[in-house]
Amino acid sequence: MNTLRANSVTKQSVQFKVLNDGQCREIVHAAFRVLERTGCTVHHEEALKLLQDAGCNVDGNRVRIPTHLLEKAIRTAPTQITIYDREGNPALHLGAASGKSHFIAGMENQYLIDTDTGEKRLTTKQDVANVGKVIDALPNVDVACGLACISDCTPQMADVYEARILLENTTKPIIVWNFDLDGIKTQVEMCAAVAGGMDKFLAKPFILAGGAASTPLAHSEDALDKMLYMFKLGLPGPYVAATMLGGTAPATLAGSFVMGLADTLVGLLLSQLTNEGCPFIATTYTDILDMKSMAFCLTGPEVALGQAATADIFRYLDLPFSVHLGVTDSPVFDQQAAFDIGVQIYTGILSGANLNMFLGYLETAMSASLECLVFGDEVIGYCRRIVEGIEVSAETLAEEAINNVGPNGNFLGEEHTMNHFKERWVPTNFIRTTYEKWADDGGKDLKVRAHEKVKNILAQEIRKPLAPEVLAELDAIVAEAEKRYQK
Repeated sequence: MNTLRANSVTKQSVQFKVLNDGQCREIVHAAFRVLERTGCTVHHEEALKLLQDAGCNVDGNRVRIPTHLLEKAIRTAPTQITIYDREGNPALHLGAASGKSHFIAGMENQYLIDTDTGEKRLTTKQDVANVGKVIDALPNVDVACGLACISDCTPQMADVYEARILLENTTKPIIVWNFDLDGIKTQVEMCAAVAGGMDKFLAKPFILAGGAASTPLAHSEDALDKMLYMFKLGLPGPYVAATMLGGTAPATLAGSFVMGLADTLVGLLLSQLTNEGCPFIATTYTDILDMKSMAFCLTGPEVALGQAATADIFRYLDLPFSVHLGVTDSPVFDQQAAFDIGVQIYTGILSGANLNMFLGYLETAMSASLECLVFGDEVIGYCRRIVEGIEVSAETLAEEAINNVGPNGNFLGEEHTMNHFKERWVPTNFIRTTYEKWADDGGKDLKVRAHEKVKNILAQEIRKPLAPEVLAELDAIVAEAEKRYQK
């Protein structure tokens, strides 16, 4: 009989949990108690007024937050967020229950490993154009960022130029960073020009932009300037709490979760006090302070474990969220980098982390590599196939095909094989061959193959160029912004 039993599961996704609901509850309640008892400092007059009017205990810049306000903010924040691409198509569906993991390139690093020379150097505007083109061509890198802090422009305008260049070179959603409120306003103005008007852009936003808490328990005027602007427009963005174990957070993972959650919850509360129902992306990063060298580290088993646990906490709260997974502390793209990146990507996908930040980073976020992006894209596709799970149905059990072939046969000519063999993951840059054939083809290792793929992508034209009149409008916006820094 080609039937399955009642109540059987046809296909189950492969995922794992680090924390159970009881542990998540303890961490959340500890964060509530920290904000109610210890409180935080808020260096922003409008934010202080919002918090005081809502019922917080405000003493100068010190704010203590009642738990019921945080619980209400969690309830009113959307549990799902849709981010669009430049052409208005849904591109990302964020939500704790989605189980879908998206990957984002890194931001703000000053250096790049040059694709041609292999040397470390300062990033340029051309690098951002190259990164945009490469990301646009990679099917598994979902959100673009420039992997740069551009050196060949007015220094205070590096954020604006990066957004301008990425808008031209990719249709994918973009995560933007900004020096100040003027920067994010200019970036939003450019996005509105691309969308055909501010109303159209706000209806289908295709950027993510946020700020960062000054962990531990401090919130700066600059960060809140940007966040409140985003909240008023209803634009989605992460409020980042980056905890460094033993430095800006307790040395224990559980303590760091409490610390990071407390900081990001302040951003969540302000989002809902500013604009109830405003989309918000919760964010707690797990970083390490190496006590032997006092170096800042983005890799290690505690980082992967901590970010997977963070996914459990935000799923428990039913909030969209981001983590940072997909990076390496190695200064070059080598075997260590491949291991770091592979383990982190697999952890992110298995844990169902919504947004995984900083793909392409090297050297603890000091530099980056286009070859790392290409490698990461391949690994993401590989790991996504694993978490898809296995379909068990009358069709996939293949009893008829087995009967047709019988003993000592093979399945090459079976219709069932023709119907299903394309379902397998197929490598695009990894190879499956003999040593002899590999040697005959030039003996190219993974790094060389990644380099060649980057060069092939860069040799292509922009896939979907913007209209000349739109590019001219973007340039006019940038030129107007430049006047802020003219003497």
